[in-house]
Amino acid sequence: MFGQRLKPKSGVTSHACVGVLLVLMLCTAGGCRWNQWFQKNASEPPPVLFTALPSREEAVAAINANSGRIQSLQTQGATASVPGFPAIGAEIAIEKPKNFRFRAGTALLGPELDMGSNSLLFWFWAARAPEPNVYFARHDLFAASRARQMLPIEPTWLIEALGVVEIDPATILEGPIKAGEDRVQIKTTLQASAGQFTRLVHFHGKHGWILEQHLYDERNQLVASARSSNHHYYHLDGVSLPKRIEVSVPQGQLQFQLDISEWRINQPPAEGQVLFELPRTQLANQRFVDMADPNFVPPGGTLPVEGPSPRVSQAPAPRPEDRYRGFSLR
Repeated sequence: MFGQRLKPKSGVTSHACVGVLLVLMLCTAGGCRWNQWFQKNASEPPPVLFTALPSREEAVAAINANSGRIQSLQTQGATASVPGFPAIGAEIAIEKPKNFRFRAGTALLGPELDMGSNSLLFWFWAARAPEPNVYFARHDLFAASRARQMLPIEPTWLIEALGVVEIDPATILEGPIKAGEDRVQIKTTLQASAGQFTRLVHFHGKHGWILEQHLYDERNQLVASARSSNHHYYHLDGVSLPKRIEVSVPQGQLQFQLDISEWRINQPPAEGQVLFELPRTQLANQRFVDMADPNFVPPGGTLPVEGPSPRVSQAPAPRPEDRYRGFSLR
């Protein structure tokens, strides 16, 4: 449940602590089923990928290899926070290429945020928004819609913000060049359903993990930024991932920070097959608004010509191929 934290009970004796330690020591011995858990979660230094400024080919190969080993991710213990407010519980799940779900809330107040995507469409909802509707749009209709006035980039970009970045060598405009101590920059173009962007990527000069990403639109205006830190190397999967991600979307006046206790990599989802479907049931009391509707008016905006009020659209029925396994909140 959101916001829960386990606290140790008072009055635990030193003898009890010694007993727990002895049990853990015995369980880590060979043949115990806990041994694999401890081995998997033991810390191991990340490999040194570069001893000098990498070539373009070396940089792309290292970044793509790390992301290529990731097919799905789920959080085990995460919080989301915005400036001036306390952190709240969060859950994140992704499956390549476009399946994404990010939910946050508290045990007391319930759900606060829901963002997601599948192969057909994406959506977002915020409980404290001035108009807390569930806004959704099809990927192929987003670029030409008025939705870009309120959301300059799709939520699926958050998959890359988590450090799952892939670079096409043909899109590189500049670099790699040094951008500070143990920091290398590469500039590329990025084609998305929202249009073409210029992307600056900063990665670690030795370990190759992603440190910063900045997206600029056709007018060279900053659209979104992501900064990553507290990286951890999961040696059994050969993957490095950040445990802190700071996201900023200036045009959408959006800024938040994610802190992740642990990542589950390429593991079957715990339950359910509807995680990446439009949450009709979970948010049944909310209005669902199609941002790709020609009559859609962003909150606070007006229609360019007279016409009927924007309708509350019905989302397309999910197809079998749009259903994916996942976990659900409790």
